[in-house]
Amino acid sequence: MTTITACTMDCGDTCSLVVDGAKKSIKGNPRHPFTKGFCCKKGGGYFDRIDAEDRIVEPLMKRDGKFVPVSWDEALDTIAARLDVARAKPETILHVRGHGYRGILSKASNILFKKIGSATTRGAVCDDTGIVACERDFGVLSHNDPEDILNASRVINWGRDITRCSIHQLALIKKARKKGMEVLTISPGGDGTPDFSDVNIIIRPGTDRFLAAAVLKLYLEAGDLNPWVLTRTANWPALRGLIDGHTLSELCSACEVSTADVEMLYDWYADTGRVATIISWGLQRHTFGGQSVRFINALAMVSGNIGISGGGSYYNVSSGRNLGKWEHLVKGGDAPSKPRRELLIQDLGAELRKADPPIDFIWVDGHNIVNQVPDSLAVADGFRRPFVVCVDGFMNDTALMADVILPPAFMFEREEVLGSFLHNYVNLCAKAVEPRGQCRADFDIINDLASRLSSPLEFPPPEDCLKEGLKKADLSLDELRTNGFVKADHPYVAFENMEFGHPDGLYRFPEELSPEPERDPDYPLQLLTLVRGKYEHSQIPEADQRGIPQIWVSKQNPAWAALNPAQDAYLVTEAGAMQVKVETTKDLHPRVVIMRRGGWMKFGHCANVIITPMNTDMGDGTAYYSQTCRLENRE
Repeated sequence: MTTITACTMDCGDTCSLVVDGAKKSIKGNPRHPFTKGFCCKKGGGYFDRIDAEDRIVEPLMKRDGKFVPVSWDEALDTIAARLDVARAKPETILHVRGHGYRGILSKASNILFKKIGSATTRGAVCDDTGIVACERDFGVLSHNDPEDILNASRVINWGRDITRCSIHQLALIKKARKKGMEVLTISPGGDGTPDFSDVNIIIRPGTDRFLAAAVLKLYLEAGDLNPWVLTRTANWPALRGLIDGHTLSELCSACEVSTADVEMLYDWYADTGRVATIISWGLQRHTFGGQSVRFINALAMVSGNIGISGGGSYYNVSSGRNLGKWEHLVKGGDAPSKPRRELLIQDLGAELRKADPPIDFIWVDGHNIVNQVPDSLAVADGFRRPFVVCVDGFMNDTALMADVILPPAFMFEREEVLGSFLHNYVNLCAKAVEPRGQCRADFDIINDLASRLSSPLEFPPPEDCLKEGLKKADLSLDELRTNGFVKADHPYVAFENMEFGHPDGLYRFPEELSPEPERDPDYPLQLLTLVRGKYEHSQIPEADQRGIPQIWVSKQNPAWAALNPAQDAYLVTEAGAMQVKVETTKDLHPRVVIMRRGGWMKFGHCANVIITPMNTDMGDGTAYYSQTCRLENRE
């Protein structure tokens, strides 16, 4: 028997799936207007994760340095007792939640720890920098319907490797190309973008703001400006003055793109027809990532491609914009009497080390936090003192640091409802198989724990939470359960007639263009830890992490010729070094080193061990991609 369910992993496609639990088969739902009957390797192979031999399927507690199985009662009673003690000073409790599992019910842990008044994290390891940038430009976070890209004459893809991160967006691009649409991609290279692009421009990573500014410079020099478009902006003179303050040569030099390629990009935007702009979900991971997103949006705006079908600037939308809150249904717990303590997530090791009063209790769910943030060794060290609870199904770097590991039910093993950060459909993730072993749904874990506290909290039934969460977009849970998905009502074209979300309805241009730091002669290369095609972030089987991790460079990389193949190669930053296996790839910027993200520390595959915590220019984002490095041999 098949079940209509959905993928809850951290992916914008948010596929609707047809699952046969008996046959262990997973297929894209052919009735879903966006999924269209196919899904990626990550979703299609999910039973490998559910049925993995090394999956944790019973609660574990650390005793004398070793994990031993315990009952749920013993695990939760122990945790509740620790929490009751820590609640005397709630700021000594830290809750860390990630996006490894998303949906309405997934908010349960956030609600519990908010009502307790615990500390939480601030900052972001993913897309908040770009979100803040778009909100500063447009006033709200929105973009055209993904299907509208079929109406574009041309697409400018600003660095998104959709072969690895959005196969349904890739399918739309391929369909549009068959109709005659052309694609120009701008990226440092070494990715899958040539597979779907007519033209590729190689750029120095992190300098996209200068390339967009250079094209805007050509617009100014040509006088090719639409007066009506400019009337829909609040601060055009500021942007014009900023662009006038730089020569075209300076801007081209800063991004290491030739004048000829800048002129070509200008022609792509300025020619007749409609141009859609896609912005990478990695571009914001640079120190000035927010500025880059804003200058690309500005170029889409000045070229007259905002607010029209076939145009638009695609970054993302909020996956929760169609889902409402239900925390008011929870009984008990006092509203925090003061603002919650916040620890900066991308420098969590240092934050834990200097915390006063110190953190005594940590709860982690949906996040392999020790592995996924910079300076991972410092984070691991910071987890040694507190009592740590980790909700996870595998013995990853975070679970290893825990005192108690609670095994969650995975997707297909529990019911959930979630939205997408790419399209406007809300999907039902129905239960298709029974949880393995003693695994329990995250919601049930939190509900049981809350009831065991000395001052208990009473959570409503999951059914009530789902119905309450769907009220915001006036969606029906019964319809979801019958159909598997519903479409929320949003405009097909964002910002039509150039009406924007700011109170005055006008667009905002960036007013700052920060210089790129000079290259450090000791660390002349740039490390990019890019997304994988087969696995989601750190959800990588242990068997695939054996041996020496691999990196890729261009044959034109100055370090390549200097390496002695008879000696071990090391990737070195100011934070440390790790042994690597070096391979070459074509069409990659000569100063770039690529390593695929998510590898675990315990196998020597975690690049975050040698990445220094750095903030982006807005949104408290993490500037992973601004990490400089070198390659060297060691005996």
